[in-house]
Amino acid sequence: VSVLKSRIFKYPKNLKKFKSKNFLSFSSKIQVLKKKNNFVMFDKNKWLFTKDIKLINQKEKNIIKILKLFLNCKYKWGGKTYRGIDCSALIQIFYKFNNKFFPRDTVDQIKYIKGNSTRKKFKSGEIIYWKGHVAICINSKELIHAYGPKKKVLIMPIKKTIILIKDTANLEVKKIFSI
Repeated sequence: VSVLKSRIFKYPKNLKKFKSKNFLSFSSKIQVLKKKNNFVMFDKNKWLFTKDIKLINQKEKNIIKILKLFLNCKYKWGGKTYRGIDCSALIQIFYKFNNKFFPRDTVDQIKYIKGNSTRKKFKSGEIIYWKGHVAICINSKELIHAYGPKKKVLIMPIKKTIILIKDTANLEVKKIFSI
């Protein structure tokens, strides 16, 4: 699934009476059993819009595009979907969507990747790690992250966020990694 959430239909028509209250989350994997009109069937009486899925071999190289899907989703420690997501899952889900392994928790992500913490200038796609937290630069001045104190995924100024995390949690940047 290539959208934040894809509504499941009981029949391949976009009619109110055929909508279910269920959704599949971003990066859910399905097997297409049948195609009809603008829908694909993945289970008995379970249909999705064709536009909501991508072939498993298609890649999305733009991490910012993926992460912006989650803007304003609520922060939930341990969460990995539109219902709630934490900072490390936000990174991991990009890799999962592209069929690549990436550790679940920041402590393991920091060990898994190579990088340094000496940079003063940032660029789009760089991942900034603190002990227990991670954010991604969307450009040289802003980052996106699932931020517990604000209870949601949001965009904030990079330098202000580094200072805020230092002042409130006494945490220094541990590592910076370029995708």
